[in-house]
Amino acid sequence: MGPKAVAAAGVVVGVATGIVTNLITSRWSWSLAASLAVLVVAAVVIAVQDSTMGMGNRTRVRQRADRGGRIDRSGITARDGASTDQRATRDGRIIESPLTSRGAEARQRADRGGEMTHSPLDAGQ
Repeated sequence: MGPKAVAAAGVVVGVATGIVTNLITSRWSWSLAASLAVLVVAAVVIAVQDSTMGMGNRTRVRQRADRGGRIDRSGITARDGASTDQRATRDGRIIESPLTSRGAEARQRADRGGEMTHSPLDAGQ
């Protein structure tokens, strides 16, 4: 569900909870109590869904060297929801090639004996 649908569902569940609460205080019944319990659980689920929606915009940093790959003096700086990936595999080397990203996707890769030297990458919005 998108953020607007979650917000709308939250309002509808809130209104329904209020109506059922008013009904249950004027006349008690097990069906109203069960309805109220279901609405409370639905409100909790919607609140949790809403709280995790912004997590898609988290900054992600990956730096990996394996299978003989090497990364030397090539740090990563990322912010504002950037997604970065710096990888050296199969004897590939990344040397003195820092990666900077501000809200963008940035990748540096060297593999199969490839080498990246003195090649800084600066990606921004």
